[in-house]
Amino acid sequence: MRYIEEMENTVIFCCGKAVIVYEKGSDEAKILTLPCSDNVPASEFKGVCIRLSDDKKYLAVACESKVVLIWSTDTWMLQHTHNLVKRPMSIDITSDSAVLLVADKTGDVYHFPLRGNNSSEGNANSENGNNTETDIFREMKSEPQPLLGHLSMLLDLVVTKDKKYIITSDRDEKIRVSHYPNSYNIESFCLGHREFVTQVDLLPGKEPLLLSCSGDGTLMLWNYLTGHCLSTVTTHEHAVSLLHHFEEYCHQRITDSEEAKRFLPEYPAVKNFSVCAAKDGCYHVAVVIDRLPALFLYKIENKKIIHTSTTKMVMQPLVVMWLVTGELMVEQNSEDEPLAVFQLQQETMTAVPNHPIILFGRKYQMYFNEGKKELNIDILYKQRYDNMADYLKKKQERLEVEKAVEAGMSPPLKKGRWV
Repeated sequence: MRYIEEMENTVIFCCGKAVIVYEKGSDEAKILTLPCSDNVPASEFKGVCIRLSDDKKYLAVACESKVVLIWSTDTWMLQHTHNLVKRPMSIDITSDSAVLLVADKTGDVYHFPLRGNNSSEGNANSENGNNTETDIFREMKSEPQPLLGHLSMLLDLVVTKDKKYIITSDRDEKIRVSHYPNSYNIESFCLGHREFVTQVDLLPGKEPLLLSCSGDGTLMLWNYLTGHCLSTVTTHEHAVSLLHHFEEYCHQRITDSEEAKRFLPEYPAVKNFSVCAAKDGCYHVAVVIDRLPALFLYKIENKKIIHTSTTKMVMQPLVVMWLVTGELMVEQNSEDEPLAVFQLQQETMTAVPNHPIILFGRKYQMYFNEGKKELNIDILYKQRYDNMADYLKKKQERLEVEKAVEAGMSPPLKKGRWV
Protein backbone atom coordinates (compact mmCIF):
# COMPACT_ATOMS: atom_id res chain seq x y z
CA MET A 1 0.00 0.00 0.00
CA ARG A 2 1.25 3.45 -0.89
CA TYR A 3 0.37 6.55 1.10
CA ILE A 4 2.85 8.97 -0.51
CA GLU A 5 3.67 9.60 -4.18
CA GLU A 6 6.12 12.00 -5.83
CA MET A 7 6.28 13.78 -9.16
CA GLU A 8 9.06 16.05 -10.41
CA ASN A 9 8.27 19.00 -8.14
CA THR A 10 5.30 17.63 -6.22
CA VAL A 11 4.73 15.32 -3.27
CA ILE A 12 1.26 13.85 -2.78
CA PHE A 13 0.00 12.61 0.60
CA CYS A 14 -3.03 10.45 1.36
CA CYS A 15 -4.46 11.91 4.58
CA GLY A 16 -7.78 10.42 5.61
CA LYS A 17 -10.60 12.42 4.04
CA ALA A 18 -8.27 14.52 1.89
CA VAL A 19 -5.32 14.25 -0.49
CA ILE A 20 -2.65 16.92 -0.03
CA VAL A 21 -0.66 18.08 -3.07
CA TYR A 22 2.52 19.82 -1.96
CA GLU A 23 4.58 21.83 -4.42
CA LYS A 24 8.24 21.68 -3.38
CA GLY A 25 9.58 24.99 -2.16
CA SER A 26 6.11 26.42 -1.57
CA ASP A 27 4.36 27.16 1.70
CA GLU A 28 0.92 26.38 0.29
CA ALA A 29 -0.65 23.08 -0.75
CA LYS A 30 -3.64 22.04 -2.79
CA ILE A 31 -6.26 20.06 -0.86
CA LEU A 32 -8.25 17.45 -2.78
CA THR A 33 -11.27 16.70 -0.62
CA LEU A 34 -12.67 13.23 -1.20
CA PRO A 35 -16.34 13.62 -2.21
CA CYS A 36 -18.89 12.01 0.11
CA SER A 37 -21.89 9.99 -1.01
CA ASP A 38 -25.41 10.10 0.39
CA ASN A 39 -25.51 6.37 1.10
CA VAL A 40 -22.02 6.22 2.67
CA PRO A 41 -21.28 7.56 6.17
CA ALA A 42 -18.74 10.38 6.21
CA SER A 43 -16.62 8.41 8.69
CA GLU A 44 -16.07 5.67 6.09
CA PHE A 45 -15.10 7.94 3.22
CA LYS A 46 -11.36 7.87 3.84
CA GLY A 47 -8.46 7.24 1.54
CA VAL A 48 -6.82 3.84 1.91
CA CYS A 49 -3.92 4.26 -0.53
CA ILE A 50 -2.89 6.20 -3.63
CA ARG A 51 -1.03 5.41 -6.83
CA LEU A 52 0.45 7.69 -9.50
CA SER A 53 0.58 6.52 -13.12
CA ASP A 54 3.99 6.20 -14.77
CA ASP A 55 3.27 9.07 -17.14
CA LYS A 56 2.41 11.23 -14.08
CA LYS A 57 -0.92 12.25 -15.63
CA TYR A 58 -3.30 10.40 -13.32
CA LEU A 59 -3.64 9.87 -9.60
CA ALA A 60 -5.76 6.99 -8.32
CA VAL A 61 -7.15 7.15 -4.76
CA ALA A 62 -8.72 4.04 -3.21
CA CYS A 63 -11.29 4.73 -0.48
CA GLU A 64 -12.78 2.72 2.35
CA SER A 65 -16.24 3.38 0.92
CA LYS A 66 -15.55 0.88 -1.92
CA VAL A 67 -14.69 3.38 -4.65
CA VAL A 68 -11.57 4.39 -6.55
CA LEU A 69 -11.28 8.03 -7.66
CA ILE A 70 -9.16 9.07 -10.65
CA TRP A 71 -7.77 12.62 -10.67
CA SER A 72 -6.01 14.42 -13.51
CA THR A 73 -2.68 15.84 -12.33
CA ASP A 74 -2.79 18.55 -15.01
CA THR A 75 -5.94 20.21 -13.73
CA TRP A 76 -6.48 18.33 -10.44
CA MET A 77 -10.05 17.67 -11.52
CA LEU A 78 -11.87 14.44 -10.71
CA GLN A 79 -12.04 12.41 -13.93
CA HIS A 80 -13.57 9.03 -13.09
CA THR A 81 -15.15 7.11 -10.23
CA HIS A 82 -15.01 3.31 -10.13
CA ASN A 83 -17.30 1.39 -7.79
CA LEU A 84 -15.90 -1.70 -6.10
CA VAL A 85 -17.41 -4.87 -4.69
CA LYS A 86 -15.43 -4.89 -1.43
CA ARG A 87 -13.12 -2.57 0.50
CA PRO A 88 -9.83 -2.03 -1.39
CA MET A 89 -6.49 -2.85 0.19
CA SER A 90 -4.01 -1.93 -2.54
CA ILE A 91 -3.98 -0.55 -6.09
CA ASP A 92 -1.57 -0.39 -9.00
CA ILE A 93 -1.51 1.01 -12.55
CA THR A 94 0.06 -0.64 -15.58
CA SER A 95 3.16 1.00 -17.05
CA ASP A 96 1.25 2.26 -20.10
CA SER A 97 -1.22 4.08 -17.79
CA ALA A 98 -4.12 2.19 -19.37
CA VAL A 99 -5.41 -0.17 -16.68
CA LEU A 100 -6.08 0.21 -12.96
CA LEU A 101 -5.85 -2.89 -10.76
CA VAL A 102 -7.45 -3.14 -7.33
CA ALA A 103 -6.91 -5.80 -4.64
CA ASP A 104 -9.63 -6.07 -2.00
CA LYS A 105 -9.95 -7.50 1.50
CA THR A 106 -11.73 -10.68 0.33
CA GLY A 107 -8.75 -11.74 -1.79
CA ASP A 108 -9.95 -10.68 -5.26
CA VAL A 109 -8.24 -8.47 -7.86
CA TYR A 110 -10.30 -6.41 -10.29
CA HIS A 111 -9.17 -4.29 -13.24
CA PHE A 112 -10.66 -1.15 -14.79
CA PRO A 113 -9.84 1.15 -17.70
CA LEU A 114 -7.93 4.04 -16.19
CA ARG A 115 -8.75 6.64 -18.85
CA GLY A 116 -12.45 5.94 -19.26
CA ASN A 117 -14.37 4.00 -21.88
CA ASN A 118 -13.03 5.53 -25.10
CA SER A 119 -9.44 5.70 -26.22
CA SER A 120 -8.04 6.84 -29.54
CA GLU A 121 -5.09 4.54 -28.96
CA GLY A 122 -7.43 1.60 -28.56
CA ASN A 123 -9.36 2.50 -31.72
CA ALA A 124 -6.15 2.72 -33.72
CA ASN A 125 -4.99 -0.67 -32.50
CA SER A 126 -8.36 -2.18 -33.30
CA GLU A 127 -8.18 -0.91 -36.87
CA ASN A 128 -4.79 -2.56 -37.22
CA GLY A 129 -6.25 -5.82 -36.00
CA ASN A 130 -4.27 -5.88 -32.75
CA ASN A 131 -6.29 -6.73 -29.66
CA THR A 132 -4.91 -4.89 -26.65
CA GLU A 133 -6.09 -4.32 -23.10
CA THR A 134 -7.58 -1.01 -24.24
CA ASP A 135 -9.73 -2.87 -26.79
CA ILE A 136 -10.98 -5.15 -24.05
CA PHE A 137 -12.10 -2.20 -21.93
CA ARG A 138 -13.40 -0.01 -24.78
CA GLU A 139 -17.00 -1.18 -24.38
CA MET A 140 -16.93 -1.39 -20.60
CA LYS A 141 -18.95 0.92 -18.38
CA SER A 142 -16.53 0.93 -15.45
CA GLU A 143 -17.95 -2.32 -14.10
CA PRO A 144 -15.55 -4.34 -11.94
CA GLN A 145 -13.94 -7.11 -13.98
CA PRO A 146 -12.44 -9.95 -11.89
CA LEU A 147 -8.86 -10.85 -12.71
CA LEU A 148 -7.71 -13.32 -10.03
CA GLY A 149 -8.46 -14.39 -6.49
CA HIS A 150 -6.83 -15.66 -3.30
CA LEU A 151 -8.41 -17.59 -0.46
CA SER A 152 -7.15 -14.95 1.94
CA MET A 153 -7.12 -11.17 2.40
CA LEU A 154 -4.82 -9.45 -0.09
CA LEU A 155 -2.42 -6.90 1.35
CA ASP A 156 -0.43 -5.68 -1.65
CA LEU A 157 -0.01 -6.07 -5.40
CA VAL A 158 2.36 -4.85 -8.09
CA VAL A 159 2.50 -5.21 -11.88
CA THR A 160 5.84 -5.61 -13.63
CA LYS A 161 6.96 -2.86 -16.02
CA ASP A 162 6.72 -5.18 -19.03
CA LYS A 163 3.10 -6.00 -18.03
CA LYS A 164 3.81 -9.72 -18.17
CA TYR A 165 3.21 -10.53 -14.50
CA ILE A 166 1.07 -9.41 -11.58
CA ILE A 167 2.44 -10.14 -8.10
CA THR A 168 0.10 -10.38 -5.11
CA SER A 169 0.71 -10.96 -1.40
CA ASP A 170 -1.81 -12.09 1.19
CA ARG A 171 -2.49 -12.72 4.85
CA ASP A 172 -1.59 -16.41 4.50
CA GLU A 173 2.16 -15.85 4.03
CA LYS A 174 1.97 -16.33 0.24
CA ILE A 175 3.35 -14.32 -2.65
CA ARG A 176 1.87 -15.36 -5.99
CA VAL A 177 3.33 -14.47 -9.39
CA SER A 178 0.65 -14.72 -12.09
CA HIS A 179 0.74 -13.98 -15.80
CA TYR A 180 -1.04 -10.82 -16.87
CA PRO A 181 -3.74 -10.53 -18.08
CA ASN A 182 -4.14 -14.35 -18.20
CA SER A 183 -3.80 -14.63 -14.45
CA TYR A 184 -5.08 -18.21 -14.34
CA ASN A 185 -1.58 -19.09 -15.53
CA ILE A 186 0.58 -18.98 -12.39
CA GLU A 187 4.30 -18.57 -12.97
CA SER A 188 5.55 -19.20 -9.41
CA PHE A 189 4.98 -18.89 -5.67
CA CYS A 190 7.46 -17.13 -3.38
CA LEU A 191 7.08 -19.13 -0.16
CA GLY A 192 9.13 -18.65 2.99
CA HIS A 193 7.44 -16.06 5.20
CA ARG A 194 5.76 -17.40 8.33
CA GLU A 195 3.26 -14.56 8.73
CA PHE A 196 1.27 -12.18 6.53
CA VAL A 197 3.19 -10.33 3.79
CA THR A 198 2.59 -6.61 4.29
CA GLN A 199 4.41 -5.22 1.24
CA VAL A 200 6.04 -6.34 -2.02
CA ASP A 201 8.04 -4.11 -4.35
CA LEU A 202 10.07 -4.64 -7.52
CA LEU A 203 13.70 -3.55 -7.62
CA PRO A 204 14.54 -1.40 -10.66
CA GLY A 205 16.82 -3.13 -13.15
CA LYS A 206 16.91 -5.92 -15.70
CA GLU A 207 16.92 -8.79 -13.21
CA PRO A 208 13.59 -10.14 -11.85
CA LEU A 209 14.14 -9.10 -8.21
CA LEU A 210 11.36 -8.66 -5.67
CA LEU A 211 11.64 -7.44 -2.07
CA SER A 212 9.04 -8.34 0.54
CA CYS A 213 8.42 -7.77 4.26
CA SER A 214 6.25 -9.69 6.67
CA GLY A 215 4.63 -9.96 10.06
CA ASP A 216 7.31 -12.45 11.05
CA GLY A 217 9.82 -9.57 11.18
CA THR A 218 11.81 -10.56 8.08
CA LEU A 219 12.87 -9.01 4.78
CA MET A 220 13.26 -11.38 1.81
CA LEU A 221 14.76 -10.88 -1.63
CA TRP A 222 13.34 -13.11 -4.38
CA ASN A 223 13.83 -14.08 -7.96
CA TYR A 224 10.12 -13.86 -8.63
CA LEU A 225 10.25 -15.87 -11.88
CA THR A 226 11.63 -18.97 -10.17
CA GLY A 227 10.24 -18.31 -6.68
CA HIS A 228 13.69 -18.78 -5.12
CA CYS A 229 14.66 -16.73 -2.06
CA LEU A 230 18.05 -15.10 -2.66
CA SER A 231 18.53 -13.49 0.75
CA THR A 232 16.75 -13.23 4.10
CA VAL A 233 17.27 -10.86 7.00
CA THR A 234 15.61 -11.15 10.40
CA THR A 235 15.15 -7.70 11.88
CA HIS A 236 14.85 -8.97 15.46
CA GLU A 237 18.59 -8.97 16.07
CA HIS A 238 18.86 -5.35 14.89
CA ALA A 239 16.11 -4.17 17.23
CA VAL A 240 17.11 -5.79 20.53
CA SER A 241 17.67 -2.50 22.33
CA LEU A 242 14.23 -1.24 21.25
CA LEU A 243 12.06 -4.29 21.84
CA HIS A 244 10.97 -3.02 25.25
CA HIS A 245 8.64 -0.58 23.44
CA PHE A 246 6.86 -3.48 21.78
CA GLU A 247 6.83 -5.53 24.99
CA GLU A 248 5.20 -2.65 26.88
CA TYR A 249 2.54 -2.40 24.20
CA CYS A 250 1.84 -6.16 24.37
CA HIS A 251 1.66 -6.05 28.17
CA GLN A 252 -0.90 -3.26 28.01
CA ARG A 253 -2.98 -5.13 25.42
CA ILE A 254 -3.01 -8.27 27.57
CA THR A 255 -3.92 -6.23 30.66
CA ASP A 256 -6.88 -4.77 28.78
CA SER A 257 -7.96 -8.16 27.42
CA GLU A 258 -6.71 -11.70 28.02
CA GLU A 259 -7.81 -12.55 24.48
CA ALA A 260 -4.78 -10.62 23.17
CA LYS A 261 -2.57 -13.55 24.21
CA ARG A 262 -4.03 -15.55 21.34
CA PHE A 263 -2.63 -13.38 18.56
CA LEU A 264 0.14 -11.11 19.89
CA PRO A 265 3.49 -12.28 18.48
CA GLU A 266 6.83 -12.55 20.20
CA TYR A 267 8.45 -10.03 17.87
CA PRO A 268 7.04 -7.02 15.99
CA ALA A 269 6.18 -7.03 12.30
CA VAL A 270 7.85 -5.12 9.48
CA LYS A 271 5.17 -2.63 8.40
CA ASN A 272 6.62 -1.06 5.26
CA PHE A 273 9.82 -0.14 3.46
CA SER A 274 11.11 2.12 0.69
CA VAL A 275 13.84 1.30 -1.84
CA CYS A 276 16.32 3.72 -3.37
CA ALA A 277 18.76 2.78 -6.14
CA ALA A 278 22.36 3.85 -5.47
CA LYS A 279 24.92 4.92 -8.06
CA ASP A 280 27.10 1.84 -7.49
CA GLY A 281 24.32 -0.52 -8.53
CA CYS A 282 23.26 -1.27 -4.95
CA TYR A 283 19.98 -0.44 -3.24
CA HIS A 284 19.27 1.32 0.05
CA VAL A 285 16.18 0.11 1.92
CA ALA A 286 14.58 2.12 4.73
CA VAL A 287 12.41 -0.04 6.98
CA VAL A 288 9.67 0.67 9.54
CA ILE A 289 9.04 -1.91 12.28
CA ASP A 290 5.76 -1.90 14.16
CA ARG A 291 5.75 0.03 17.48
CA LEU A 292 9.50 0.76 17.41
CA PRO A 293 10.69 4.42 17.36
CA ALA A 294 13.56 3.93 14.95
CA LEU A 295 14.55 3.78 11.29
CA PHE A 296 16.32 0.65 10.10
CA LEU A 297 18.58 0.99 7.07
CA TYR A 298 19.59 -1.99 4.92
CA LYS A 299 21.63 -2.36 1.77
CA ILE A 300 21.13 -4.82 -1.06
CA GLU A 301 24.47 -5.65 -2.65
CA ASN A 302 25.25 -8.65 -4.84
CA LYS A 303 21.72 -9.95 -4.16
CA LYS A 304 22.34 -9.96 -0.40
CA ILE A 305 20.49 -7.91 2.23
CA ILE A 306 22.87 -6.31 4.73
CA HIS A 307 22.00 -4.25 7.80
CA THR A 308 23.90 -0.96 7.79
CA SER A 309 22.48 1.18 10.61
CA THR A 310 19.69 1.80 13.10
CA THR A 311 18.62 5.39 13.80
CA LYS A 312 16.59 5.98 16.94
CA MET A 313 13.78 8.52 16.78
CA VAL A 314 11.76 10.39 19.36
CA MET A 315 8.50 9.51 17.62
CA GLN A 316 7.39 6.30 16.01
CA PRO A 317 7.69 6.33 12.20
CA LEU A 318 4.61 5.29 10.22
CA VAL A 319 5.58 5.56 6.55
CA VAL A 320 8.91 6.13 4.78
CA MET A 321 9.68 7.25 1.24
CA TRP A 322 12.88 8.15 -0.59
CA LEU A 323 12.64 11.43 -2.48
CA VAL A 324 14.16 12.00 -5.91
CA THR A 325 16.77 14.21 -4.22
CA GLY A 326 18.00 11.20 -2.22
CA GLU A 327 16.54 12.34 1.09
CA LEU A 328 14.29 10.10 3.16
CA MET A 329 10.90 11.53 4.14
CA VAL A 330 9.23 10.02 7.20
CA GLU A 331 5.65 10.43 8.32
CA GLN A 332 5.70 9.95 12.08
CA ASN A 333 3.24 9.58 14.93
CA SER A 334 3.42 13.18 16.15
CA GLU A 335 0.61 15.71 16.36
CA ASP A 336 2.90 18.76 16.25
CA GLU A 337 5.45 17.60 13.69
CA PRO A 338 4.01 14.86 11.47
CA LEU A 339 6.86 14.91 8.91
CA ALA A 340 10.60 14.42 9.30
CA VAL A 341 13.43 14.34 6.78
CA PHE A 342 16.70 12.39 6.94
CA GLN A 343 19.70 12.30 4.65
CA LEU A 344 22.10 9.43 4.08
CA GLN A 345 25.67 10.11 5.14
CA GLN A 346 28.19 7.26 5.09
CA GLU A 347 25.45 4.64 5.43
CA THR A 348 23.86 6.34 8.45
CA MET A 349 20.72 8.45 8.61
CA THR A 350 21.04 12.05 9.83
CA ALA A 351 18.04 14.26 10.59
CA VAL A 352 17.64 17.43 8.51
CA PRO A 353 16.20 20.17 10.77
CA ASN A 354 13.96 22.94 9.40
CA HIS A 355 13.55 21.26 6.04
CA PRO A 356 10.76 22.88 3.95
CA ILE A 357 8.77 19.63 4.09
CA ILE A 358 8.92 19.70 7.90
CA LEU A 359 7.57 23.24 7.93
CA PHE A 360 4.86 22.20 5.50
CA GLY A 361 3.88 19.32 7.81
CA ARG A 362 3.53 21.66 10.78
CA LYS A 363 1.26 23.97 8.80
CA TYR A 364 -1.06 21.17 7.66
CA GLN A 365 -0.79 19.03 10.77
CA MET A 366 -4.58 18.88 11.12
CA TYR A 367 -4.89 16.81 7.93
CA PHE A 368 -2.04 14.47 8.89
CA ASN A 369 -3.50 13.90 12.37
CA GLU A 370 -6.90 13.02 10.90
CA GLY A 371 -5.41 10.55 8.45
CA LYS A 372 -2.58 8.88 10.34
CA LYS A 373 -1.24 5.74 8.62
CA GLU A 374 -1.79 3.59 11.69
CA LEU A 375 -2.55 0.25 10.02
CA ASN A 376 -3.64 -2.06 12.82
CA ILE A 377 -1.21 -4.93 12.39
CA ASP A 378 -2.82 -6.88 15.25
CA ILE A 379 -5.90 -7.79 13.21
CA LEU A 380 -3.71 -9.56 10.64
CA TYR A 381 -2.33 -12.10 13.09
CA LYS A 382 -4.27 -15.34 13.33
CA GLN A 383 -5.48 -16.37 16.75
CA ARG A 384 -3.78 -19.35 18.35
CA TYR A 385 -5.73 -21.94 20.31
CA ASP A 386 -4.27 -24.56 22.67
CA ASN A 387 -6.31 -27.54 21.51
CA MET A 388 -3.71 -30.02 22.79
CA ALA A 389 -4.44 -29.24 26.45
CA ASP A 390 -8.12 -30.22 26.11
CA TYR A 391 -7.19 -33.28 24.06
CA LEU A 392 -4.65 -34.53 26.62
CA LYS A 393 -7.11 -33.98 29.48
CA LYS A 394 -9.83 -36.01 27.77
CA LYS A 395 -7.32 -38.70 26.85
CA GLN A 396 -6.22 -39.02 30.48
CA GLU A 397 -9.86 -39.33 31.60
CA ARG A 398 -10.48 -42.03 29.03
CA LEU A 399 -7.43 -44.03 30.16
CA GLU A 400 -8.58 -43.82 33.78
CA VAL A 401 -11.99 -45.17 32.79
CA GLU A 402 -10.42 -48.05 30.91
CA LYS A 403 -8.21 -48.94 33.87
CA ALA A 404 -11.19 -48.80 36.24
CA VAL A 405 -13.23 -51.10 34.03
CA GLU A 406 -10.35 -53.57 33.87
CA ALA A 407 -10.19 -53.51 37.69
CA GLY A 408 -13.89 -54.41 37.92
CA MET A 409 -15.11 -50.99 38.96
CA SER A 410 -18.20 -49.44 37.41
CA PRO A 411 -17.85 -45.84 36.25
CA PRO A 412 -20.52 -43.45 37.55
CA LEU A 413 -23.27 -42.27 35.25
CA LYS A 414 -22.63 -38.71 36.41
CA LYS A 415 -19.68 -37.00 37.99
CA GLY A 416 -19.04 -38.56 41.38
CA ARG A 417 -17.11 -41.26 43.15
CA TRP A 418 -16.30 -44.65 41.74
CA VAL A 419 -18.19 -47.65 43.15
